[in-house]
Amino acid sequence: MTQPTTVRSESLWFRDGNVILQAEETQFKVYQGLLAKQSAIFSDMFALPQPSVGEELVEGNPVVSLSDTAKEVSFVLEAIFLRRWVAPGERIPLKVAAAFLRLGNKYEIETLRTEALKRLYFEFPSNLAGLDTVIYGDGKGTMIERAGWMYIDAANLAREQNLLSALPIALYWCCRWKLSVLEQGQRRPDGTISTLSPVNERACFLAYSELLELKEQKTFLWALPTSPGFDSCRSPNECRAARNKLAASVLFPTSATLCFGIWKDEYKTGQCNLCIPVARRMHKDGRQQLWDALPGVFGLPDWEELRKERDVL
Repeated sequence: MTQPTTVRSESLWFRDGNVILQAEETQFKVYQGLLAKQSAIFSDMFALPQPSVGEELVEGNPVVSLSDTAKEVSFVLEAIFLRRWVAPGERIPLKVAAAFLRLGNKYEIETLRTEALKRLYFEFPSNLAGLDTVIYGDGKGTMIERAGWMYIDAANLAREQNLLSALPIALYWCCRWKLSVLEQGQRRPDGTISTLSPVNERACFLAYSELLELKEQKTFLWALPTSPGFDSCRSPNECRAARNKLAASVLFPTSATLCFGIWKDEYKTGQCNLCIPVARRMHKDGRQQLWDALPGVFGLPDWEELRKERDVL
């Protein structure tokens, strides 16, 4: 059988490098000392006496074979040696953050692991104020490039790497699709299909009806005909009709979108000056109540417990 042909990385082959890393069929020639400084695992590896008999050498340099994908190794080495992907304020693809997290954990590259966590924790916050920044941040509310399939991959990554505090909002974003769409998955730019892992898919399917109920009974409770709190209204029939019309537009057809939608001026239409502040307050309180309930909807611990994993940053 013909052996796979190795290829050299075009951007990560330094002529004066002194160690060669190989991932899949791609080789990278880099600097042992700098790599050891960034990674505790590589530091320990390079400190061990290297066997001289039968050792594979390329251009007189030892070859270290890695079990990781060439693409993820490339992202990590680009960050270390070329300072790519780590500029403050630069949005990066989720696949880069995933490489930083996976290989950062595996090889104890704390700078890249921390970089990934900061971005993921920002994009998938553990408090409602953080979510509002992401959604309504005037274009500045993201540190990871967004796309529909990204939320599926992010939920899978969070589950894989045990980032449970990122899961509630990541899974919520997935639940905004119809269940039939979610089951089919989302197409990535390279043509592959992003689908939820079985445990995440089950969590979303079980949560969907509860999210619809919470949206109605928390965020938009004030819009329901049976809603309490409007006793001081001076034109109950007109105000109730206005709220009923609004309820029909936001609750039907059924969808998990707008669970955390902020109050809009258009919600005031048709309501009297006594009802408007009541409705606005109920909307604000309902959003918070739904947020507080969100982890439990997906079978996760409450926010107080989940936030403990973020104390390390």
